[in-house]
Amino acid sequence: MDTTWADRIKALEARGWSLTEIGRAIEKSPQAVSDIKQGRTREPGGMAAVKLHQLHATDAPPPSAAEETSTPDHQEAA
Repeated sequence: MDTTWADRIKALEARGWSLTEIGRAIEKSPQAVSDIKQGRTREPGGMAAVKLHQLHATDAPPPSAAEETSTPDHQEAA
């Protein structure tokens, strides 16, 4: 069975992505992402579909997780 667009969004959420982060990544509003997830919109259009597919296929971590791991300690030397 093929993976639906809603399944892709749910999988990203399971990996820690928020609807807002997904929306930013595919250049759609969080409401548009929610509409796809809930089945109110069947699929994203154009480049949003390509970006959502790539995001899902690459197992990319959510931006919030990337920020947490790449933020250096800001400790001053005494």
